[in-house]
Amino acid sequence: MVDQFAIQYQSPLRVLVVEDNPVDLTVIKSMLTGTTDNYTFLKTASTIKTALEIIEEYPIDVVILDLNLPDSQGEKTLQTVHNRFNDLTIVVNTGAYEEELGLHTLSNGAQDFLVKGRYTAYTLNKVLHFAIKRKKLETELTRTVQQVKDAQEQLLQAEKMNVVGILASGIAHEVRNPLATILYGITYLHENIRVEDKNYHHVLKNIKEATKRANDIISDLLDFSKFKKLQLDETNIHHVIKKALSLIQYEIDKKTLQIVNDFQNSIPPIKIDQNRIEQVIVNLLLNAIHATEEGKISIRTYTRTLSNDLTEIPQISRKNFTPGQQALFCSIDDSGSGIPAEDIDQVFYPFFTSRRAKGGIGLGLYVARNIIDIHKGALILKNNEDKGAQAIVVLPYR
Repeated sequence: MVDQFAIQYQSPLRVLVVEDNPVDLTVIKSMLTGTTDNYTFLKTASTIKTALEIIEEYPIDVVILDLNLPDSQGEKTLQTVHNRFNDLTIVVNTGAYEEELGLHTLSNGAQDFLVKGRYTAYTLNKVLHFAIKRKKLETELTRTVQQVKDAQEQLLQAEKMNVVGILASGIAHEVRNPLATILYGITYLHENIRVEDKNYHHVLKNIKEATKRANDIISDLLDFSKFKKLQLDETNIHHVIKKALSLIQYEIDKKTLQIVNDFQNSIPPIKIDQNRIEQVIVNLLLNAIHATEEGKISIRTYTRTLSNDLTEIPQISRKNFTPGQQALFCSIDDSGSGIPAEDIDQVFYPFFTSRRAKGGIGLGLYVARNIIDIHKGALILKNNEDKGAQAIVVLPYR
């Protein structure tokens, strides 16, 4: 009667029992297989190695885990399974006098624990189902907490950028007026004053270039502080990449670099703001060029279906995607020195740059990620395993 009551409110489970004691294993199996409705299938393992292989191969809902196995002892057994399969529900099956150990496992990855010889088939069934529910709630809570943290960070950044935007807009007029006067004076001197000093025109040229650079920085600040409405059109991404390459050909020619294109054939057009995405590609290519003295820069495009858990997308950008969605990937790999470990988490911060001595102001990647974000995409930057860095633009097909 007890088992029939359990069936009324429980759904079938896929269970893995990890137990090396034949007697204990027989007891658990008999409790789980007393009816045919509670469990779609039942797997068993007597070692941690076999257990991990089964979890890799089959969709398991819950693991009943004995901690003391031939190839793993104590809490290390739990840690091994939990660390490798963080989303898996684990119920620890402890010895008759290990209740304290069982309690301790609850803070180390287990959802519940059983004491051998002290539970019935009904208790076992109830514990397994409630453990799965707790794990689901725990996962949802963790995800929600992370989303709240991400939202808080974005709000702080948005407020900071709002202040910078107001300042940038305010100073633009005041600074551009004297810059225009300087530029006009330099042009006048260059065209109308004849000086025999051979360095005269060279100095004027340098001043003119520096003035234009100052004006460009102001433009970058204004672009950074606000985005105009996107002009979305069906566009071939390969045309955008080729246009970006043509715009920076002079930078490529300065070095001994090979540009390798690996474009997927027949990639369908994607709805984007061509000028904005072109700006992103130019920025990423320039970063790759600046980081690479010689060697090659590879540009690859491909489409793929995103995974159901979106693990290939950074947490901060997963809100832009749907599990199983079709997406366009564009990766840019360089053979440079890569990104220093201490900088990898800061590269998207505004005004962070490793090239300040060479004129960088640290807005390029921040602006690029914002452009991709308003396209409901993702921008990923990481070091390659062997050499250099990789930038990946991910744009969803809507």
